[in-house]
Amino acid sequence: MRVAGIQPGYLPWLGYFDQMRRVDAFIVADEMQFTTTGWAHRNRVRGPHGPHWLTVPVHYSLGEAICQVRLSPYVPWAERHLELLEHFYRRSPYRRELLDELAPLLRAPATRLVEVTIPLLRRLCDWLGIRTPLLVSSELGLERVYAETFPDKPSPTHRIVAFLRHLGATRLLQGETARSYLDVELCRRYGIEVEFHHYPHPEYPQLFRPFVSHLSVVDLLLCCGPEGARQVLSSVP
Repeated sequence: MRVAGIQPGYLPWLGYFDQMRRVDAFIVADEMQFTTTGWAHRNRVRGPHGPHWLTVPVHYSLGEAICQVRLSPYVPWAERHLELLEHFYRRSPYRRELLDELAPLLRAPATRLVEVTIPLLRRLCDWLGIRTPLLVSSELGLERVYAETFPDKPSPTHRIVAFLRHLGATRLLQGETARSYLDVELCRRYGIEVEFHHYPHPEYPQLFRPFVSHLSVVDLLLCCGPEGARQVLSSVP
């Protein structure tokens, strides 16, 4: 079984889903530590003057896991994000259909960040035609498995080894950034073959020029529609 795992992101970019579609199971690593510089609570869409951040306001404690991070109850962020998407993509023929489906997920009566982001991931997968099972780390207790397998918690690679052995996986598809910390030889010693995911970002017709890559996949969906987005996604061999 081939597995990949990434932290849950807020409306992630296209490469996130490309990695997901290439594996037999995808770990949503929501027990990893939350950072304000990460993508768990924010992403970018395209406005007339360039990329624009959509950020979900949160309350968190230092060292807290993503699955524990709470939504701020004082900021109407969902309405603001929907207003911006309505404005930026008002010329999109897919705007009404897609935003009408996104709206209840953004407005859901949630208290934790993942109660919004993980249902959004599932909806985006539906639009993109991705059927890969999503395995949520906190639901499976994978951090507990890591602590029981390697009580000293020696390295990030040992964490990955513990996760994959628990799931019965023998192949890991990891992002390019993992080259800086992943011990490939250690994985091999535990019978795990490592592959790195290189993603040449495809261009697609956007509502504004010039083309900007690495935006939220919502940009692709609103520019090309679900069928067009699936074609763009599958265009990278």
